[in-house]
Amino acid sequence: MKFTLQQNAFQGGQPVQITLPDRWNAQYFPLPGDHKPPLTPDQIKARLEAPIGAPPLSQLARGKRRVCIVFDDITRGTPTQPMSEAVLEILLSSGVKPEHIEFLCALGTHGAHSRQDHVAKLGEEIVSRYPVYNHNCYENNVCIGQTKRGFDVCINREFLNSDLRIGLGAITPHTMNGYGGGGKILFPGIASIDTIARNHTTATEFLQRNHLNSSKMTGNLAMRGMREEIEEMTQMAGPFFKVDCLYNSRLELIDLYAGDPIQEYYAAIPAAQEAYGIPPIQEMDIVIVNVNAKASEATIATGFGAMALRPGGDVVVVDLTRRGQATHYLFGSFGASTHGRMMGAMPAVRPEVGRYLFWMPYPDLGASHWFGELDKQVYTSTWEDTLALLEEKYPKGARVAVISDGTLAYYRT
Repeated sequence: MKFTLQQNAFQGGQPVQITLPDRWNAQYFPLPGDHKPPLTPDQIKARLEAPIGAPPLSQLARGKRRVCIVFDDITRGTPTQPMSEAVLEILLSSGVKPEHIEFLCALGTHGAHSRQDHVAKLGEEIVSRYPVYNHNCYENNVCIGQTKRGFDVCINREFLNSDLRIGLGAITPHTMNGYGGGGKILFPGIASIDTIARNHTTATEFLQRNHLNSSKMTGNLAMRGMREEIEEMTQMAGPFFKVDCLYNSRLELIDLYAGDPIQEYYAAIPAAQEAYGIPPIQEMDIVIVNVNAKASEATIATGFGAMALRPGGDVVVVDLTRRGQATHYLFGSFGASTHGRMMGAMPAVRPEVGRYLFWMPYPDLGASHWFGELDKQVYTSTWEDTLALLEEKYPKGARVAVISDGTLAYYRT
């Protein structure tokens, strides 16, 4: 049996093929959205001109002298370039001068981008023509008020100084928020480290208080604590035109919603549930989880795959990125005994997992804490090496699930 998996996001996009023994009982679980065609440029522009809860973008753009376009970073597979091109076409045709437009990368607490990263997300033409900045969660943030929980809400000064603010992101399943998208590109995207930490604490405390598993809550709107607080802070930030797309495992833009960041978010949720939901999987010997859209956050897929195992089964993570795992100043490790302030807030102990097999030709051992249980981790450089370990453990047969992208999927209930 052979399966083709999408890989190398922002690195050429070459897929890989894996082979499994015919004696194994293997089933493939694609994303439903993989069957949808990508939107055309004209369709994207039409959505921007028929937004939800806001005037058309062309109307908002008239007379504006300082436009800030916020976009999500390279840890997300969001097809940002086609959205950026459509937005720029509308802005320029509405009289906004090119020198009045800038881009701001919503890093949250992730490591800064290089020019090469910006090109991967926006395209060479845009990066050559417009200034593109990294958000700095430690500096140049302005406090705009306090949340109901009583902590300061501080956000990027450059964003606040603009008279037209546009965000480019995606609605995808999320472990702490139900779904990403909406105001999440602001909080945590361009917020201060302290604001981000307090908001993430809202999520971890919600999980602990309600005895919830973050992987099981992926794609579940009952994960509301963090999201409701994000919505509260987003309203405090003032006028903001949000563009959220849906995309498939090939990173093709298949749907788009725009307008008020809260209204467009909830309008998009039914389509997101349809595009990313796969049937529940249970009692598998092996779960092969492809990681591409969020290749630098492979831990999402690790927990997702573990839920489908029988006790003692193996999670196999396919991740060929050369970028390694995301630098994360909040949850990351910065040495054998140094780390971000919330590194221990989300422990990953999964007694049902026998082994984590990582097909990672470019292993990032400094980020191995993300996956938990270091004694269960095995890294391989080829599929042949990975398969040999599996065949040794399962010589007669195995029940196998192959998931097209475990960083985009959620289990339908």
